[in-house]
Amino acid sequence: MARQSKPAGDWIPDYCSKADLAVLFGVSIRTISDLDQRGLISRAEKRGLYLTKPSIEAYIGSLRKTAAGRTEETKSKLTDERLATERVTRQISEMKLAELRGETLTLDEVSEAWAKIASFMKTAVLALPSKARAQIPHLTAHDAETLKSLVKDVLNDLADEIEDAGGVGASPDKIKS
Repeated sequence: MARQSKPAGDWIPDYCSKADLAVLFGVSIRTISDLDQRGLISRAEKRGLYLTKPSIEAYIGSLRKTAAGRTEETKSKLTDERLATERVTRQISEMKLAELRGETLTLDEVSEAWAKIASFMKTAVLALPSKARAQIPHLTAHDAETLKSLVKDVLNDLADEIEDAGGVGASPDKIKS
């Protein structure tokens, strides 16, 4: 005698509880509550019951979409990651192009240029006392030393301010007498 199967409507109950769905899906009741909040299972008119067949179909459909990467959550995360990756790639390409065109300077080039400027400024300022003594002959050696001390103090104060502001290479101990 051949075995006959019954139509789905005959052996699947129309309504079931959260606990029934949890057992049927192999998940916790909390997961069923989450699915309910996300609208993935169908509530029945009677409180605490769910439409069995539509809930099963919706749950299986959501699993298929998630597996295929077509859910809004998956799309959103993947899309955001792709956009971020493309943005960074584009920025890197723009920086490389600007560097090839000679439109940008490297940090080393800028640091080297500022170090030269600072060195020239320091040399010029430290030369002020001797230039003053040559231009003003009545200045004594003591006056020249006082000027030299004042110039060093100003340079040290500037170096301290630059160092406090986060400047590079502004150590006051590098000022020589």
